[in-house]
Amino acid sequence: MDDLNNTADLAPKDRSALLAFYSDNQEVDMPEKHRFPMRKYRLTRETLQADPSVQNLIEVREAPQADRDELARAHCPAYVERFLRGELTEKEMRTVGFPWSEGLVRRSRASAGGTLAATRALFEWNLRITANIAGGTHHAFRDRGEGFCVFNDIAVSSKAAMEEFGIERILVVDLDVHQGNGTSAIFSTDARVTTFDVHGDRNYPWKTRTESTYDVALPDETGDTEFLDLLNQRIPDLFEKHAPQLVFFQAGVDALKGDSFGRLSLSREGLQERNKVILSTCLQRSVATVVCMGGGYSRPIEPTVEAHSDVYRMAAQALQGRL
Repeated sequence: MDDLNNTADLAPKDRSALLAFYSDNQEVDMPEKHRFPMRKYRLTRETLQADPSVQNLIEVREAPQADRDELARAHCPAYVERFLRGELTEKEMRTVGFPWSEGLVRRSRASAGGTLAATRALFEWNLRITANIAGGTHHAFRDRGEGFCVFNDIAVSSKAAMEEFGIERILVVDLDVHQGNGTSAIFSTDARVTTFDVHGDRNYPWKTRTESTYDVALPDETGDTEFLDLLNQRIPDLFEKHAPQLVFFQAGVDALKGDSFGRLSLSREGLQERNKVILSTCLQRSVATVVCMGGGYSRPIEPTVEAHSDVYRMAAQALQGRL
């Protein structure tokens, strides 16, 4: 596994480019017609690599796999071990939403490892924005997984930032259409982490919803104007009040109109403006930022892939002063 703490020659070739980690090489055998669009990760990476507008502006790297000790910073060691060994019950795996396999173990470790590597890279090499073309697995609790989330990459990486780099003020901006219940629960008693969560009021999770530092539940069919007005009002206040040293941007695109699991009605252009609000605020205030992928479930898959690609495309362009 790449040691991003101690290997100086792994520094990015161009520190003004977006360093982004991927884990789509860790393949998971999925049941036929499974509702989770696993191929969106590979398609998003390939879209970015083929895009001339960000040629040489994104450095893509394979994500390392988070190890047991790293995962146990945010999760119960017993839960970590039981999952890695394939000892979770059928009921527990149904709650996760995937059948257990060795491939799922590798994939889950790499998904968490990508966000962890992106976080370490920020502080090791004094970068401004880094990314994981995966992650955002915000439904994983300390002692269990759910909602297609095994390990909570944002929680694992937040713990690393606090323990390894002395970070004391973290802001999680979670704009996935589903509430990040696992992240909020893990940090419910940790004042160092502020969770700002905008989600659909009538959407999953229904029975396991938790309390974020700030929750904003939106009605069905909320569109661009209402969503962007909300961000423009709340985001500056959050940064002013909490003065974060590190931001995790959970950039799910399942608020897109027509998303299979969404219920909101944002356009692609609205999501682009959303990205601009968050990324520009982080850059203007010189706050280290990690971008994570989150959800997106459009059928056909192309609108989801384009909206995900926009997030990373815009992060790369923001670093060049092009937003």
